[in-house]
Amino acid sequence: MAILLEEPCVWLSYGRASISCGDANPDADPAAPWADESNGLCGASVPGHLELQIGTHTGSVPFRIELHETAPDLDEVWDEVVEVSFEAGFDEMSLTGLMGESFTFRLPPGQYRVRYCLRGFEEAHDSEEPPDSSLLQFWPGPPGPGRIVKQSSASAAL
Repeated sequence: MAILLEEPCVWLSYGRASISCGDANPDADPAAPWADESNGLCGASVPGHLELQIGTHTGSVPFRIELHETAPDLDEVWDEVVEVSFEAGFDEMSLTGLMGESFTFRLPPGQYRVRYCLRGFEEAHDSEEPPDSSLLQFWPGPPGPGRIVKQSSASAAL
C-alpha cells in the first residue's frame, strides 16, 4: 500500500470536494457526476472525475488517499463506505475542496475501483467543529457498477 496524499486540513464549502485528472470537466453540468450512481456520497459518471459529498458543510476536513495492489480489507472504523469505478487518463491528480485550494498527487493512468470511506458524516451536520474524516482507496480493477458497502445514516443515502 502506498499513501498518495495525507492532508489534515482540506478546506471545503457546501460539503463538497472533488478528485480530477487531466481534462475532466465536471463544470459543464453539476449533476453529471451523479448520473449513474446508486449512492449519495461519490459521483463517478464523468471520466477522470470524482465528486465527493462530505458531512461538514464548511470547514477543514482530513483526507487520506491510498493506492493498493488489490482490494483492501474493509476497516470497520468507517461509518459510510461506497465503491465506484474510475479511469485515470493522466498521472497528475488533484483533490480540491469546493472553494478551497487544490492538493496534487500522482496516480498511474489506468482503470481503478475506488472505495470512499467516511467517519463522522452524520455528526458533522450538527457540529461547529468538523468531526468527520475521509479515506479514498484506489486499486486496479475493471469497471463495474457503484455499490454501497456500508451505510449507517439516512443522510448519507441522499
